[in-house]
Amino acid sequence: MTLPEGFELGEHRTTLESSAKQAGWTIERDGPIIVVRDVWTENEDHAAWLVATKVGLPLERVTVWAGRDA
Repeated sequence: MTLPEGFELGEHRTTLESSAKQAGWTIERDGPIIVVRDVWTENEDHAAWLVATKVGLPLERVTVWAGRDA
């Protein structure tokens, strides 16, 4: 999952970091983009919802992303 370019976690940082630790997600910063990896579910929409609710974003602002360009 990627969060919108330039998005700052602010008050949601602790919630996301705690959720990531519990669920085994990896959080990375790729320049101005926050990437949340290893969000495994049966459904991409559910994965996006999981991340969006943790950072207080509408679902449509979280991008499902299948990998890094080589």
